[in-house]
Amino acid sequence: MSKHSTLKTLSEKLSKLKDDSRSDNGSKNKAIKDIEDLVRETLGNDPVHGFPHVERVMKLAFKLAEEYKGKYDSAALKLAVLLHDVGRIEEQDLHKHHAILSAEMAQRILEQYGFPREFIEKVKDAILSHSFTLGHKPKTVEGMILSDADKLDALGAVGIMRVFMESAYKRRTLDEAIDHFYEKLFKLKDLMWTRKGKKLAIKRYEYMINFLDKLEREIEGLE
Repeated sequence: MSKHSTLKTLSEKLSKLKDDSRSDNGSKNKAIKDIEDLVRETLGNDPVHGFPHVERVMKLAFKLAEEYKGKYDSAALKLAVLLHDVGRIEEQDLHKHHAILSAEMAQRILEQYGFPREFIEKVKDAILSHSFTLGHKPKTVEGMILSDADKLDALGAVGIMRVFMESAYKRRTLDEAIDHFYEKLFKLKDLMWTRKGKKLAIKRYEYMINFLDKLEREIEGLE
């Protein structure tokens, strides 16, 4: 499916969302399920930024959230994770940062489901906070958690896999792929907000350092 047809599908699905939905628990759960199905179909199975990435971030987010019991809204966090990258499908066409687009799309979707404004603002703050390049500082616990979870998925063994898959797609050279570690990924461990996030980031960072050291030694024929 092309990006244009994916956009058309998303627009058609959005237009069919019911305006008479309400945000009581039953309707909220149904809305989350509907939105999850929408995001799964829209983002597809790309391991780098598709739904598999969303699933990994979701697991990390709720792992990090364990230290904030009673201090965060689980529904807002789940929706922020689900929607944080949906703007990527329009980013190149609209020449606008994907986090901003994702926040705008999230607002449209959640308004159509009847979620209250304060709830929507929590989701939007979390989505805007996840991006490394946008540099938006989180104002909510949900924002801190999503920011850390998304960055953790760019580190460790999964982070290595993502770098080389994305580099192959963009036809980067090996040197350019390695540069990405130093230019962005190694900086992420210093941008964590949560206690667990900081610990996991250091472990994943150390794994990447060891991997790159071995890779460079093998390239030089030293091992």
